[in-house]
Amino acid sequence: MISYSLHLSNKKHALTTTKKVAGASKHNLRQYQSSDYSPEKIIVLRGENNILEDVKQIYHQEFEEALKEYNKGKRSDRQIDDYLQYVSESGKNDVAAEMIIQLGDKEFWTDKSMEQKVKMKEVFQNQIEALEQLVPAFKIASAVLHLDEASPHMHIVGIPVATGYKRGLAKQTAKTKVFTIETLSIIQEEMHKKAEEEMEQNPDLFAGEEIKTIERGRNSDWSKEYFVHKKEEQFQDLTKEVEILEQSKHEAEDEFVKTVTDIAVQKEFMRYAFLEEPKSAIGKMVSAAWKQFKGWWEKQKMPEVEKEARVSIKDRLERAKEESKVMKSKKQNLETQKNKEQEI
Repeated sequence: MISYSLHLSNKKHALTTTKKVAGASKHNLRQYQSSDYSPEKIIVLRGENNILEDVKQIYHQEFEEALKEYNKGKRSDRQIDDYLQYVSESGKNDVAAEMIIQLGDKEFWTDKSMEQKVKMKEVFQNQIEALEQLVPAFKIASAVLHLDEASPHMHIVGIPVATGYKRGLAKQTAKTKVFTIETLSIIQEEMHKKAEEEMEQNPDLFAGEEIKTIERGRNSDWSKEYFVHKKEEQFQDLTKEVEILEQSKHEAEDEFVKTVTDIAVQKEFMRYAFLEEPKSAIGKMVSAAWKQFKGWWEKQKMPEVEKEARVSIKDRLERAKEESKVMKSKKQNLETQKNKEQEI
């Protein structure tokens, strides 16, 4: 029995910003020097040699018209110049989504030759096409096959796209709308079937092997957006209970009104604060106060914060180096012990 996994990256591995996408590009395309990896064993199945540029191209293709329509008739300070940059900085949605697909674990591939691993190129190419047919809203920007690790696996980076929005752009990037717990379950099941078909069509690699049944619960997206959605559902449930309990209803309404007004005043303050040439008296007052605060921050507080951050980074690097030495020593000891056992 061999395993098949399709995993949607989330939490700290989610591609929430352009910086995270650039980091994925560096990892997926092996754009660094290391004795542990071999660039010759990296096969680009979709995209070019810069995943961030591939993502930018998809954003241009998918959102340019929606962005023009959104900006039409709006004041310059309320327009969005670059939708990719806007998504990256706003923190409301992930910039892109990454899937990792693997067929066969380390145990299965341990005695296979590189020539056999290279044959997986066609298998994974077919997986890409199957995924595009299954999830047309997931616009694939990059797909890279790794043959330099224990098991051949593929990294797919794409942009989930949804339409019909009433606020903001009519067409937006929407990871949690395209990839819900329900849709991920369906995707995994269908792609699992496609993997079985690929095994049947490649008997030289998979003769006599069967694929393991689906492991449930590994593909939920526990991202910030998911938890926000769950909080909204909880609030809706609470509202239903409040309708039954009149007193609680009034308390909930008061709390809701307070939350809305607090958010509104913060948004209004920041709108005035960032005006380049405020014309109203309130705008001038807020803008001046913001500039004064910013000047104090940059002069008095920011150097202290930066200093503490640099010390923290230095400490973490030192700890990482020490941990690396310990792990390397343990590995050498294990190899020495293994060699002695083989000699006996």
